[in-house]
Amino acid sequence: MSGSCDGSMIDVSSDSFWEVGNYKRTVKRVDDGNRLCNDLMSCLHERARIEKSYAQQLTEWAKRWRQLIDKGPQYGSLERAWSALCTEAEKVSELHMEVKASLMGEDYEKAKNWQKDAFHKQMIGGFKETKEADDGFRKAQKPWAKKLREVDTTKKAYHSACKEEKLASSRENSSKLENSNPDALKKLQDKVEKCQQEVQKTKERYEKSLEDLDKVTPQYMENMEQVFEQWQQFEDGRLHFFRELLLEVKQHLDLSTNHKFQTIYQTLEDTVSASDTEEDLKWFRSNHGPGMPMNWPQFEDWSLDLNRTLSRRETKKKPTDGVTLTGISQTGSDQPVQPAKTSSSLTVPTKTAPAGSNPFEDEDDDEDGDEEMEMEEEEEEEVMNAVEERSTANHNSVNKAEVKTAGSVEKTPDWSDEDTGGANPFATNGDANPFDGDEPASPVVSVAVRALYDYEGQEQDELSFKAGDELTKIGNEDDQGWCKGRLKDGLLGLYPANYVEDIQ
Repeated sequence: MSGSCDGSMIDVSSDSFWEVGNYKRTVKRVDDGNRLCNDLMSCLHERARIEKSYAQQLTEWAKRWRQLIDKGPQYGSLERAWSALCTEAEKVSELHMEVKASLMGEDYEKAKNWQKDAFHKQMIGGFKETKEADDGFRKAQKPWAKKLREVDTTKKAYHSACKEEKLASSRENSSKLENSNPDALKKLQDKVEKCQQEVQKTKERYEKSLEDLDKVTPQYMENMEQVFEQWQQFEDGRLHFFRELLLEVKQHLDLSTNHKFQTIYQTLEDTVSASDTEEDLKWFRSNHGPGMPMNWPQFEDWSLDLNRTLSRRETKKKPTDGVTLTGISQTGSDQPVQPAKTSSSLTVPTKTAPAGSNPFEDEDDDEDGDEEMEMEEEEEEEVMNAVEERSTANHNSVNKAEVKTAGSVEKTPDWSDEDTGGANPFATNGDANPFDGDEPASPVVSVAVRALYDYEGQEQDELSFKAGDELTKIGNEDDQGWCKGRLKDGLLGLYPANYVEDIQ
């Protein structure tokens, strides 16, 4: 703005830095710099939390899948290659935890310390730097602002005189047209002349104030430039610090330049490449296939001690004796304890026998051996049917070892599913339930459930399944924590109730 400009330009609102008070934006930049430091620290803190969360998820994923791979059917070098993925996740998790530590321990602390050194809070409020910037600009602008107010005052006086002169001239012209009294016309003419003189005086004062303003303008611009450059340097320090800090953050985040990161994937590639399918097949052949050693049957001379088969009389068991077996978990310590399967004295309808005698023993010990074996098989089948019917009625699982003990029967190598015609031991049949008179039948249940853990059946009447398999619960949980269920392939059996959950 100069003295040569019209007065009308001063009235127009301007957004220029040189306008009075517009230096406030530069002063505000000091406060904005402090706020940006807080924003940058918040940004780094959130990224550090993301790095930590990702590292934790990688660790949990690796732990879960390492257990599944170890318990799964995969074997040999390919199992090691698969497990190498879990190792990679664990190592990468460690690197991301290092990134988190670097962001918080180095970058965050560096920004915090720089902010503390650059911005100093006052007792009253605000920052010392903000006050210094405002004072510097106000001092540099004060002389020029004073002259500008004078220009504004003289401008208003000049414009007002011009307005009065124009009004007086209009009245004079109107009086002439109306042929008014000469004395009144004379007064109007004097008024016009006086207004013209006032216009000339105010115009001179207005022009003089503009000249004075022009004289102080160069000094005003120089002073304002000096103060502005001072705070430009202050802002330059903040911008350079942010730039250097962001470059350091980039170095911490860029794992591709970390030799540990490169080593992780080189190791993973080497492990996967080292897997040998032929060696895995050879291992399986040697450990689970035709390559396994075998004690082939050979002629053995008869021996009274080694080959004698225990008779029912020799394996007789007192009715009051009991056997308690508990399930053995082989699926890891994180699974729930399997419920115990306990036996009770089984009462099977048989012929009346003397006290202390085996209820399954033949009346005549001198019968032919073939006849005795046939009777034993019939009695064993009767015991098995009685046990299955009782399991359905009470929802209790009776261990096969108890059945063998209660019936005093020893299975021979010839025992197989063919002895019972390959029938499902849990299938219902038309035979009468010998326990119908003891307890009422259980209600019909059909609930879809999903396995939470792997379970390997320990007995023939138990189901085997993997975590995630779906099956149908067809019996309520018994006192020992066992349920009866059916797999998708139709196989029926018992399973631990706390190994599954209902499907919602």
